[in-house]
Amino acid sequence: MGPDCVYSRRPTDTPGIPDFNCHLIGSLILVMEAKRKHVLEDMGEQTFPEFYNTSKGKDVIQQIYNYMGGNELRYGILTTYDNHWFLCREHTKLWISKTLPLQSESPPVLKAYAYLTRQAKENPNSPKPQVLVPAQGDNNSRTLRSNSKSSSSSSLTNQASSTFSNQQSSSNVPVNQQNLSFTDFKFKGILGEGRSGKILLCEFRDDMIALKSVDLSKAPSYVLEEMQKEVEIYKDLADIQGKYIPKLVCYGYYGGGMSFVIGLTIVGTMLSDQKITEQQKSRAIKGLEAIHKHGILHNDIREENILINDKGAYT
Repeated sequence: MGPDCVYSRRPTDTPGIPDFNCHLIGSLILVMEAKRKHVLEDMGEQTFPEFYNTSKGKDVIQQIYNYMGGNELRYGILTTYDNHWFLCREHTKLWISKTLPLQSESPPVLKAYAYLTRQAKENPNSPKPQVLVPAQGDNNSRTLRSNSKSSSSSSLTNQASSTFSNQQSSSNVPVNQQNLSFTDFKFKGILGEGRSGKILLCEFRDDMIALKSVDLSKAPSYVLEEMQKEVEIYKDLADIQGKYIPKLVCYGYYGGGMSFVIGLTIVGTMLSDQKITEQQKSRAIKGLEAIHKHGILHNDIREENILINDKGAYT
């Protein structure tokens, strides 16, 4: 595979948390998802196109497809360690190899990995798929759709819409839930990582924002409810957004239900990066008082949750 290619758990600078990634001199060229054996034990002698017709098969394939599509990657690997599958994506079309067992000698597993890595080095990228999902909105939200004008889509793209619909009907989501596609953001890097997700620096509608992201396939179920509750709190604090707290820019399911995201304005740098002035301390306290006047307790006052700039502090 070469010393210039590194497989690691290094996080991507996009929503979603693949189990492993392959980087070529710092550039992501391939993603890999590892599943426990029992997740795919129902597959039996079926091919993946046949297994995809089951609900479990759809979830497994849609997940790795989203990781590949969200990162504009052509190649990916799915493994249970005992068995391996090699994937190639051309926009919305996905090809999956036959099962390669660990004991294979023709070809050996390591040789297959080396071959796919070499292919990824030479031609790593494929355009993002246009995930089309039905959008809803009201006067207080910005409804976002795919930039694609085409109505045609692959079975995987249609499944993304189905995944979103199932999540929307099974949880108490706001009526003006937004639907965000792979093409709505241009990701620039990682601002931070938390217990259940990461905060990404990205461009949205020509503005740079901070995007909170949680991978719904990896996070505990309660995290989605927490994120949705945070959105409602931001709405309740609409009159102090931009003054004491960041402005809520966008929120909703991303990539057909792959992740849930919250977009906020970038208002400053973390407190840990510099000393705070008395004026900034005073403004931070006023911000907390303003939040309390709305009958809301912050309940998470930490150094990394206080942002400061020349005008003051934000919580």
